[in-house]
Amino acid sequence: MAALAERIELQEQETVAPDSESGPRCWVCESASLHLHKAADLPENLSAEAFQITDSAYGSTGEIHKCDDCGFLQCPYMDDVLSFYEGMDDDGYENTRAERALQSRRLIRTITRHKKSGRLLDVGAGSGILVEEAQKAGFKPEGVEPSSALQARAVSMGLPVHGGVLPHKATPGSYDVVTVVDVIEHVDDPVGLMRNVADTMSDDGICLVVTPDVKSIAARLMGMKWWHFRIAHIGYFDQRTLNRCLAEAGLEVIEMRRPSWYFPVSYLLVRLFTYLPRWLRLPIPKFLDRIVVPLNLFDSMQVICRKAKV
Repeated sequence: MAALAERIELQEQETVAPDSESGPRCWVCESASLHLHKAADLPENLSAEAFQITDSAYGSTGEIHKCDDCGFLQCPYMDDVLSFYEGMDDDGYENTRAERALQSRRLIRTITRHKKSGRLLDVGAGSGILVEEAQKAGFKPEGVEPSSALQARAVSMGLPVHGGVLPHKATPGSYDVVTVVDVIEHVDDPVGLMRNVADTMSDDGICLVVTPDVKSIAARLMGMKWWHFRIAHIGYFDQRTLNRCLAEAGLEVIEMRRPSWYFPVSYLLVRLFTYLPRWLRLPIPKFLDRIVVPLNLFDSMQVICRKAKV
């Protein structure tokens, strides 16, 4: 972990020509024509805590570069983050398990419009929330998750979540459904990830992908204070770059929606308070933990895709 922070600091001190053979290439289109979009804003000692699912250090990111050819925003020097996820735990995530289960049920209702049952693989399964809800809906689900702590929690609840990432020896395919929910923005090879996903899918299988939309109205209004600009997010998609990524992986989009999320009011207030001065951050009554509201800011994309026809 310290080695990554040192490497980022060194690379920030050096200027590499965009078309240099030694420079970074776009993670979506492989162009060498990248330019600096935002300077890095990282803690001095980068740790797994910064990669928590519920991290609220909005606006703190690695060095973001924009591809001149496809427009994809990426952090090319944050290409060695797997160890952070392996060591990450997140009590805040587990404390909102019931609310996250509501959102998983909504995703499964979307899936059942295309597939009523079958084998399902959840990539980046966390503590198995979607896997658990898929079981209740009649699927035969499994998951893969790099966080040792979250994967162990899933197993302790009897949920079939394997430790690691794709490709995984325990998940050779062929799956009727693969879900990639809020994962693709965390990886340094999104095309490679989606190729691995395609390899696990049956010929008539579908894949559900959810990721933030960097060109949404909310993102444009908030600028670098947008809640999805955070250390753990190292790739920022819009509809065009997401479609390009999926096409490069041999997948085609057949449906696109804007997903809703469910949160306790207290959770939302804590996040809202990060935008306010400290003297305005009032104590939050405990009863607000029990009030759950749906929220759709139309700043995420939810797509269903399938293997592209040859």
